[in-house]
Amino acid sequence: MNYRHAFHAGNFADVLKHIVLVLCLEHLKKKDAPFRVIDTHAGTGAYRLDAVEAAKTGEWRHGIARIIGTGAEPLPPRIAAILKPFLDLMAVETVREGQALAAYPGSPRIVQALLRPGDTLIANELHPDDATVLRGMLARDRRCKVMSVDGWSALKALLLVNVESGAIERVFK
Repeated sequence: MNYRHAFHAGNFADVLKHIVLVLCLEHLKKKDAPFRVIDTHAGTGAYRLDAVEAAKTGEWRHGIARIIGTGAEPLPPRIAAILKPFLDLMAVETVREGQALAAYPGSPRIVQALLRPGDTLIANELHPDDATVLRGMLARDRRCKVMSVDGWSALKALLLVNVESGAIERVFK
């Protein structure tokens, strides 16, 4: 399968995934213990919504633009309260040019923005061009590491390194 995030960034499924990601990370941050996020299919980390790829599908118009775009209907207060951590992050991480929504963060950028000093991100992207862009974006952040191998192999290897019992190893056999 040849999947490039740039064509689908900010679509409905992407936004839903990122809402859940933000809420999970905010929950993890309630404890002092550091955590590690492993992103198996990281992409480039940020996407121009006015780029050829995003313009080709226009999927972001039915995702992020419906929640925070110009002319977006206000969310019901109860929903806005639940989505507050995501909406606050989007206020900082999305790029607007004039009134137009121009760029949307990918999962690695969202995670990076929410990491505390002891937390880590391991972002894996197999596509060489996308991995290069991602490395450039995360290069100065010691909490982040970029790998460029098959995502499922990376996940298996990273989980098995930290497993004391054979329970998880049996799941992957």
